[in-house]
Amino acid sequence: MCSDTEKGTRTGYCAQRIDDGSMKNTTTILALIATALTPTAVALWLFQGSITQATLLLTAAIISALLAWLLINKQLIKKGDQPSIFQATSNPGKRAKLLLNPTYEFLTELNDAGTEEAVIKKNTRALSAELNNLRKKLDWVNLERSTHEATVLISDLRGFTTLSETYTADEVVDLLNRYFEHMCRIIYKHGGTIDKLIGDSIMAVFGSPESSKKNVMNALSCAAEMQITMNKFNRENQTIGMPALYMGIGINTGEVVASNIGSEIYNEYTVIGSNVNLAARIESSTVRGQILIGESTFQKSKNYIKVSEPMQVIVKGKREAVSMYELLSVTKPRELIVPEREIRRMPRVDVNIPFKFHVCEGKIITSEEYVGQISNISTGGMLAYTDHEIDPYFFIRFTLDFNVLGMEGNDIYGKILKVTKKEAGYEINIEFTIIDPEDRHAIQDLVNNTLAGMQQWKQNKV
Repeated sequence: MCSDTEKGTRTGYCAQRIDDGSMKNTTTILALIATALTPTAVALWLFQGSITQATLLLTAAIISALLAWLLINKQLIKKGDQPSIFQATSNPGKRAKLLLNPTYEFLTELNDAGTEEAVIKKNTRALSAELNNLRKKLDWVNLERSTHEATVLISDLRGFTTLSETYTADEVVDLLNRYFEHMCRIIYKHGGTIDKLIGDSIMAVFGSPESSKKNVMNALSCAAEMQITMNKFNRENQTIGMPALYMGIGINTGEVVASNIGSEIYNEYTVIGSNVNLAARIESSTVRGQILIGESTFQKSKNYIKVSEPMQVIVKGKREAVSMYELLSVTKPRELIVPEREIRRMPRVDVNIPFKFHVCEGKIITSEEYVGQISNISTGGMLAYTDHEIDPYFFIRFTLDFNVLGMEGNDIYGKILKVTKKEAGYEINIEFTIIDPEDRHAIQDLVNNTLAGMQQWKQNKV
């Protein structure tokens, strides 16, 4: 609208603004309708002789076009209202693709499903669900700032920093894209919304904007399937000569604020709040291949999940220790067992190796140096002793002395899983979180040589 001061001397300017707005709306409507109808026309041509499926696709296209028209008619995308998730681009064609591409991909899958009557009936129900999902997306666009309960899932790859320093940028990008392709499909399958991708991390939200009792269940099932799929992903890596990667996942449920964050120049629709921060803290406490959930998530799902004993962890921003549970399996909506973490299956050997280490507090490495003695080691972790009392669940940085193997060690990062008071000090159980491939190979050689020597000793004794 033009102000009173704009009227008169600026009448022509205001009229031009109105005409430009009408033209943009018209262009956007046409682009949305064209985007919906174009793939339908192709599908109709492919479906020659199948009137039922052709009718099904045509109905879907009409409904999509009507929903797109309502999107513009209700002024969900306009300057002056709350910015929408489509404001990342002003191109109407791209906006249309953002909205309708998932539905178009779904219709393509229906095209390949077959023409049997039973298949068509099944696809009709699936199409109804997909159109309902499209309606929810439109509702999502129309959201203003709101406060509601949601379950936040955050995942992160372990050892990715070391990998990015070892391989070329192109190789790292290709690996990340394959990883995201697997994980994003799983999140979408379980009804999650991908909030953002940051480096090798994923933040997904279940329950925003509409709360549901199934949101926690969907998030837990999603996390379990993500860890299961990492086995497939690592098999792919093996075939192309890339190393295996491991993922940690943190999940927390609670009240969040959903809103557009940013400025007119750049903004994004996201969820924020203390429960989002806690989900990040929980994730940072995981080791590779592990899923940790918060107390609120556990209370809402304890009847259909199996977890470890709770661990009490001091996290940044909380005065008291936070309860975390390792998710082992879920039984709803179907049974999924989280793969056993590799470290539990690795061969270990007894050693007597001194080492020095520093404790990490968040991303800060403390200056105080501690001394310890390694008594048992594998390529995944070690058992050590120290005279100093160290809190569990903290991370440490240390270097192993590989002089006996003719090489110099690099910095290794590990997480203290357990601390036990002994007569002569403290026993600490450490799992490696970041380790250079050369150091891992050196430890593997040490383990193999030690095991071979023990086997030879047994044979000679016999």
